[in-house]
Amino acid sequence: MAKKKKDPASDNSKETGKKGGSKLLLIIIVLLLLVIAGGAGAFFLLYSAPSDEEIAKEIQKDETPKVSSSEEPQIGITIELKPFIVNLADPKASHFLKATITLEVKDDKTKDLTEKMLPKIRNDILLLLSSQTLEDVISIEGKVRLRDEIIARVSRIIGRGRLKNVYFSQFVVQ
Repeated sequence: MAKKKKDPASDNSKETGKKGGSKLLLIIIVLLLLVIAGGAGAFFLLYSAPSDEEIAKEIQKDETPKVSSSEEPQIGITIELKPFIVNLADPKASHFLKATITLEVKDDKTKDLTEKMLPKIRNDILLLLSSQTLEDVISIEGKVRLRDEIIARVSRIIGRGRLKNVYFSQFVVQ
């Protein structure tokens, strides 16, 4: 009897089939690991974050005024200033800021003083606003710093302790 000759083509097809199967198995294992890792990540994100109730309690605690029960918070008198429109100090581009500012003062006497000193107050605020860049005023932190600086400058003009707060009723940057 004659021995059968091995066909080299048939041997290659068996090896290729084994290689293809092992690649497919490897891809399935990698995908399975990715799905498990994604599920674990989602679980930790969803269940490690504080609940809505905890967030609500924290907000309520922050908003609760720290005033004794016998003393009511006193609401000051507000003075709305005319809108400020200034060029921002950006060397690369031309940006504009339009801001309407409201001052809250302690009492009527301070309101009268503030109205008398309004040209000086507007001048200081105008110089401050025009010295800002877009990066300075675009973020919330920048707006808070700007408000604090306005409070400091106005307080120097009308006297410490007379200005209660400064509010931006309009703030547009273009």
